[in-house]
Amino acid sequence: MTNLEQERRAHPRVAAPDLPLKLAGGGAPLRVRDISQSGVAFFADSPVALMTRVKFEIELPSAQGESASVAGEGAVVRCERLSPALGHYEVAVFFQHLEGNSLRDLKNYLEQVLD
Repeated sequence: MTNLEQERRAHPRVAAPDLPLKLAGGGAPLRVRDISQSGVAFFADSPVALMTRVKFEIELPSAQGESASVAGEGAVVRCERLSPALGHYEVAVFFQHLEGNSLRDLKNYLEQVLD
């Protein structure tokens, strides 16, 4: 990552490989790569077209053992094949709308992980 890329990011990213992410329409939970207050990157078996609007739900653990759900809608801003030999893709979604208390719960999670 270059300094220019780092400067463009308004919110720090946190590695989050244990968070399950579900896209609307069903299917198995996807594996999250990282998450920030403004978006999420995850791994998928098939490509997702740029600017596709997706509805998602991410389960966040809390320090008290309870979980919180971050749900909303976002736009795919990046989709890259991981390797020519693999049929896996890294997909990045920019959050456009977070439902209910999702933003609060996401901020709490990120603060816990960054401390």
